[in-house]
Amino acid sequence: MRLTEDDLTAIRYIAKHRFLRSTHLITLLERPTKKFLERLAALYHNGYLDRPRAQLDYYATAGSAPIVYALGNKGAAILAEFDGTERAKVDWTDKNRTAGRLFIEHTLLTADLMVSAEIAARRSGNVMLIEPGDILAAAPKTTRCAANPWALPARITYSGITQDIRLIPDKVFGFDYTDARKRSYFFVEADRGTMPIIRSNPRQTSFHQKILGYLAGSRPVNTHGQHFGIGNFRVLTITTSSERIASMIDALKQATRGTGSNQFLFVDRAALQSCPDVLNLEWISGKGERVRLALLVI
Repeated sequence: MRLTEDDLTAIRYIAKHRFLRSTHLITLLERPTKKFLERLAALYHNGYLDRPRAQLDYYATAGSAPIVYALGNKGAAILAEFDGTERAKVDWTDKNRTAGRLFIEHTLLTADLMVSAEIAARRSGNVMLIEPGDILAAAPKTTRCAANPWALPARITYSGITQDIRLIPDKVFGFDYTDARKRSYFFVEADRGTMPIIRSNPRQTSFHQKILGYLAGSRPVNTHGQHFGIGNFRVLTITTSSERIASMIDALKQATRGTGSNQFLFVDRAALQSCPDVLNLEWISGKGERVRLALLVI
């Protein structure tokens, strides 16, 4: 099989996001659907791409859906050859086979946002996407050399108990609003509705605990921003429904003595997937206000 530049681009995108639907790739490469689907199938049958088996369980109950692709062993080898990337010592076929449906769906929810962000920035003409890799490359040396550079330490107090926790955002990225000469940075939380929003035991993981952790590292000291060498940040949460958003805002108000916070923005999955332009998508702030990222300059 002779690889084309489009083939290599598709393989690179999948390596970057871990899992992508065929619809993600068609949108990113802006190619005719039928021919590109045939090309993806060829890449799969030749071992450059893989199809995680867990998605078959989902199709059995949910009907047909766009095929999910992952990196294949030959795809990893070709990226090492063409891009000079270090090839991970992993059998991608085995790794993809053992990936569970919940993990795949969580990764795809994050990809929904990041693919939309890339497309929106590309089409805007005056907004540039700041990739996670760019943020990490410019971060302080202590962050770059950390065992997990994305982990954010925080000390929180809830119900009279003080504890140290670590937050690991599902993604960290930014927008450079070139006309305004301003940048906005975001920590992403992809919530599938499986984590309790609040617990009676403060030591147990909950979304409320994450809220406290993000608040502990925000203004005025902005320790989470300093960790990456960036300015102030906002937390973007994608979740399952408007009802769950309302419960999350209630938890945020509890953490902020009833005031809420515009630092936190929420959207449900259906709204994100139905809006072709994430910059003009309406998010709900932690104070119940409607916010668009296109107009957001910190």
